[in-house]
Amino acid sequence: MKVSIRCLEKKLSQILPLAEAYQRSYNKLSQGYKSPEEMALYTKGYFLKKLWKMAEDKDSVVAVLNINDRPCGFVRYSAIPEYYTCPVNGQSRDLEKGMLDGFEFAWYRKVNFERDVPLNNKTLIVNQIYLDPKIQRCGLGTYLLSKTIPELKKQGYESLIIEYNAHNENAEKFYKGIGFRAFAKTQDFDHIIKKDGQTTFCISDVAIAHTTIDNAISCMRDKQLSKTYITMVQQKNGQSY
Repeated sequence: MKVSIRCLEKKLSQILPLAEAYQRSYNKLSQGYKSPEEMALYTKGYFLKKLWKMAEDKDSVVAVLNINDRPCGFVRYSAIPEYYTCPVNGQSRDLEKGMLDGFEFAWYRKVNFERDVPLNNKTLIVNQIYLDPKIQRCGLGTYLLSKTIPELKKQGYESLIIEYNAHNENAEKFYKGIGFRAFAKTQDFDHIIKKDGQTTFCISDVAIAHTTIDNAISCMRDKQLSKTYITMVQQKNGQSY
């Protein structure tokens, strides 16, 4: 079994199968804390558009995990939003506005800081990390980060932050395992749903965690990364890919 990592490109041959893996992963992560009406909005086209925009974004880097040359997951790193770096009295906020689900909206996204963490131009945000459920719990998420985070250090970056749904206990456990510690809270404005004459604003609670790159590398080294990843995937999925 061949495991490789490549940059995301504007190629349908890469984006189409990756969108399918992205959708399966998102659906699995979101079940239990998103309504059926909201989940219905996350179509394959939704994930195709998101990945295409990521491929066009020159201010972020997306590393794609491939199993036997088939895209099965990815991680995306970007510069942190400016409002993160300027909290006042333990809080910062940013005005988001535009079109969402066919509605014009304006929304103040507030971040409440529980402790001080140095955030500057040497800090990146992990925007997304998703793996197809078929290859989860095999160490491949850690493998993907272990191969990309050291490259960030070579480029002069020193720390990372990550946002995740505050109700996602599995995500929290995973991020803690590679050195992330929560330091702030916020909310995301996800969707606007109209049903039976009523308007519902879908808002999710978000935890924000931080680690230094050196700490993350040390934690991943302690996991003793090795070729056992490929063996585990073979045992779990046989000839799925």
